[in-house]
Amino acid sequence: MIRKLVVASLLLLPLTALADEPQCRFNAPRDLKLDVAGAKAVVFEVNQHDLVLQAGPGAAQLSGRACASNADWLSQLTVTQKKVGDKLVVQLQRENQGLNWNTGGSNYAYLDLRGTIPDNVLVQMKVGSGDASVTGAHSLSADVGSGDIKLRDIKGLVTAAIGSGDVELDGAGALNLLSIGSGDFTARNLRGNATVGTIGSGDLTLDGVAGNVDIKTVGSGDVDLRQVKGNVSLGNIGSGDFEARAVGGSVKVERHGSGDVTVRDVGGDLTVANSGSGDINHSDVRGKLQLPRGK
Repeated sequence: MIRKLVVASLLLLPLTALADEPQCRFNAPRDLKLDVAGAKAVVFEVNQHDLVLQAGPGAAQLSGRACASNADWLSQLTVTQKKVGDKLVVQLQRENQGLNWNTGGSNYAYLDLRGTIPDNVLVQMKVGSGDASVTGAHSLSADVGSGDIKLRDIKGLVTAAIGSGDVELDGAGALNLLSIGSGDFTARNLRGNATVGTIGSGDLTLDGVAGNVDIKTVGSGDVDLRQVKGNVSLGNIGSGDFEARAVGGSVKVERHGSGDVTVRDVGGDLTVANSGSGDINHSDVRGKLQLPRGK
């Protein structure tokens, strides 16, 4: 019986491996040497495609493949570049927008590319429904729709705006998060300040901030802050929940609605100026407590 099970398992291995592979029935190579001479920034219009970038010394180039369920569609998948002022704009695109590709069904067509870029220029990522990854860039901005992006070891400032997609950031000089719609943003190991504009129904998680955290407005989304060495300030939060733990400085909340505010292990003061129907929970606050009456 054991021998039969082993044989059966071996027979299933190729099928499992194939199931894990991305769809790529027909493919063709794609290569592009990037003309970065004189460019202060490189813009990647990823759209619905997949792109992995590594910053460092050496040649700047992209390579990979075009994948499609129909061989006739391969020629319509292109990667091009053009200079716009002091920017190099790299476009991953499909030429025929009328085709219903990448819908999760049997019809698909996409670019799957990897590349290297200089580590002394600003990298700007425009991600639609695709996936992207960037490691080691000098500084970076990301405009994300419904896709996902992973960022690692960014030397300087990261600026981002998110729709319904997800962003993971591990290591950056500072963060300027302009907005989150319904997506999620997770960051750790920030060496400077974190500034956040507006959050809708999405969630924000920050773990390890060497500077201050300043958040303007939160709707129904949740905020989770941990290991912040500086001060934390929150302007307004509606029905979402706010939690801050292990804060070296003070925590200040201007206004919260029906959501809960939870603060633990704070080296400075805790101030909540205005409170709605939500609860305020706190423990181990070593500075002054300034809470609305009845809280």
